[in-house]
Amino acid sequence: MTKNLMIAMGVLIAGGLLLISLWAWQEAPHLAFNEDSPEIILWAVRTASVAAGALAQTVLLVLVVGNIYRTRAVDLLLRFMTAGVFAVSLVSAIALGLAGR
Repeated sequence: MTKNLMIAMGVLIAGGLLLISLWAWQEAPHLAFNEDSPEIILWAVRTASVAAGALAQTVLLVLVVGNIYRTRAVDLLLRFMTAGVFAVSLVSAIALGLAGR
């Protein structure tokens, strides 16, 4: 029961994050239009979009794949890699957002 609930929560959270990621990527030019440095803000929004996509993948690997299959070294490596991409993208998005002000 708990296993199925974790899988369902993982799918819902990852799906929501993926929708947010795709929306942000598409709407980035509109969000950056009225800013002082629109190119920098455009890349900040798109980098944040990549961070949301990487977080969605991490959630899927941890909550869904981790509950369906046995955890192996490759699974742990993929979890750390997607978490690393999320961290680098988030820091980059914050830095670009601050530079665009």
